Amino acid sequence: MEDLEEVAEVVVQQVGDRRATWKRWNLHAEAVRQTMDLRFASANDRDAITQQIVDAAERVSLRLTPPELATSPSLFRRADGASVFRPKAGTVFSSEQVLAAEDRLLAASNDRSAPTVPLAWIEDAARTKNRDGHTLSVNQEQAIAKIGVSGRVLDVLVGPAGTGKTTTMRALRRAWERRYGTGSVTGLAPSAAAADVLAGDLEIGTENTAKWLHEHRLGRWNLTRGQLVIIDEASLGGTFALDAVTSHAQQVGAKVLLVGDWAQLASVDAGGAFGMLVRDRGDAPELVDVRRFRNDWEKQASLQLRIGDTDVIDTYIRHGRVVPGGYDEILEAAYQAWRTDLATGKSTVLIAETLDTVSALNTRARTDRIVQGDVAVDGVKLHDGNEASRGDLIITRENNRRLSLGRSWVKNGDRWHVTHANDDGSLTVRRAGSKRRTTITLPASYVAEHVELG
Repeated sequence: MEDLEEVAEVVVQQVGDRRATWKRWNLHAEAVRQTMDLRFASANDRDAITQQIVDAAERVSLRLTPPELATSPSLFRRADGASVFRPKAGTVFSSEQVLAAEDRLLAASNDRSAPTVPLAWIEDAARTKNRDGHTLSVNQEQAIAKIGVSGRVLDVLVGPAGTGKTTTMRALRRAWERRYGTGSVTGLAPSAAAADVLAGDLEIGTENTAKWLHEHRLGRWNLTRGQLVIIDEASLGGTFALDAVTSHAQQVGAKVLLVGDWAQLASVDAGGAFGMLVRDRGDAPELVDVRRFRNDWEKQASLQLRIGDTDVIDTYIRHGRVVPGGYDEILEAAYQAWRTDLATGKSTVLIAETLDTVSALNTRARTDRIVQGDVAVDGVKLHDGNEASRGDLIITRENNRRLSLGRSWVKNGDRWHVTHANDDGSLTVRRAGSKRRTTITLPASYVAEHVELG
């Protein structure tokens, strides 16, 4: 029994790392993962032990669903005594660790002891023309003014897609560095690829959050007084990770700024902290002017989609953006549109519903490019079952800092041009979109496990 309790605590800890709340089926899935390598006399024995672990994990968890306040007649009760009017296994659980982390984040959001920037310096930065020759809008200037003078240890900036978050943050960085010196603004992001983009956009040092926390726990990386830490795509940031960074910033006299959109994809870790902080504020700085689209109707339509207004689908239909047809017909139309864009030198993205469909489309694209003479025939086997050879585009799917290329390194989501397919199964590649012609060789083992056609 003691061993079961220990396994149950591990189950709750693992689930709590990924979710803010959970139900019995989440615990059951993790219990199955924890016992996967164990051998049992029979399937019934495995199932019985798994259920005992899940029962123990429920006892360790913190129950959020209130108990039944009325007793149902026996006719309306299940074998376990629960009312049939309650969803089966519908009880919601959390943990004291998750709730404590959320409390600390809320407290930091209301702590006004963080460093600030004079309002006049923010106004100067906002009215200075950027590299595109533009200055900030009134809305953008007001947003960074709120952030710069608030004194909040943990601040937020809400920015839907296309509202100019990057331009706004650049101006904030200029004002902050004028007050606290060059290098006083640093960036974090939930993935290495996102951190790389943030570094290029803001011209600051960045890192992915997990790597920074790993080095921080080893005592190698720390924040300093007066620093501003910008965490981009913060809706993807796990509660525990945000709590760890913010607690450290609070201790040393730094400030954390979460930038993201509560309406976008939430974290696969214990998440929802960004939305919680925005709701708690009420007056959170928010960018509202959409700038990315050429057509005015698309600006408003994108905001309606963001909040789940299904009526806006009619708007897209009226403008010919929704094309009806059978599955194969639609795939054909999308593929031909992609080929047309490619032939005219446009940068275009073809998105499909499933990984199998993506792989099939990649195979077709490669075959057509071989026929055209753009891609060599003989290639090496990739993780997705396809092959790649000279002329192909590929995507790497795992971070590997040992595979360095200048100041950068191979990351999950990077796209590459294949310059040579080697006999040993390795690929010599150069970064797609880069003006430099520098190449790197991806080892055969990495190619076989972590490379797909792009």
